[in-house]
Amino acid sequence: MANSTATTQKRSEVITGMFKDRESAERAYASLAERGYSKDDINVIMSDETRNKYYPEGSDAADTELGSKALEGAGTGSAIGGTTGAILGAIAAIGTSVALPGLGLLVAGPLAGALVGAGAGGAAGGLIGAMVGSGIPEDRAKEYEAGVKDGGIVMGFNARSEEDAEYFERDWNSNKGEGVYRGQTTIPVVEEELKVGVREVERGGVRVESRVEEKPVTEQVQLREERVHVERRPVDRPVANADAAFREGTLEVTERAEEAVVSKTARVVEEVVVGKQVEEHTETINDTVRRTDVDVQEVNLKDTTRTDRER
Repeated sequence: MANSTATTQKRSEVITGMFKDRESAERAYASLAERGYSKDDINVIMSDETRNKYYPEGSDAADTELGSKALEGAGTGSAIGGTTGAILGAIAAIGTSVALPGLGLLVAGPLAGALVGAGAGGAAGGLIGAMVGSGIPEDRAKEYEAGVKDGGIVMGFNARSEEDAEYFERDWNSNKGEGVYRGQTTIPVVEEELKVGVREVERGGVRVESRVEEKPVTEQVQLREERVHVERRPVDRPVANADAAFREGTLEVTERAEEAVVSKTARVVEEVVVGKQVEEHTETINDTVRRTDVDVQEVNLKDTTRTDRER
């Protein structure tokens, strides 16, 4: 018996693109900020060499929004050195932005956290896996990886609305964006399923043992016994045949007696019958199942834009 529920998925659109110079990347990043996307919403991938080239510490470029994001995790990344295990630990510790000197990369945004799942032995390959996991096709992810090695800057985000997706697809294509990709990303809604089965268990029973008991019995029987007795008595009469009377001989008389003979016969006088009776009953199982849900909220872009300008 199972209590099953359907698993649904919520979809949004992912927009990614690559920029080959600092100016176009800055404009693309600024346009995201103007429409209310924060640094925690935006993925940025660049090589360590590109970061040092475009955003050296202490330069004016380092004070821009994209420059600040590029330098945000640099200190931590440099301090931990180049071991992959330590790098992944730093990602988990600081969350959304970290320089990976062991891999020659800077990864910022939600994608940095996804790299933790790559494991201590595969962070380099995990970069492509993390991009694929965020909704980017594998061939496009490999294209981005090659572009990053050649000095490009890859940016991506999940659009909050179809209007935003269309806007940035046009904006980035007209702003020197290369390999701009617009596709769907899936957020799974997971629900547990309760299954109730049946198994046999021993709950007890009956043990029947047989044993032999002895009890004394008394019976009476009549027995006959023979006894030979000899009697001598005086007589006086003539012998008819003297010759025969004086012959020698022997006479034997046997005594017989009866004795008791005991025999036993076994008889069934009672039966003990052991059987099973099957009964069925209904049992109610009370438990809990978990379910994830996704809340989608509309953002008033006009109000957000006005607030940003007022600041």
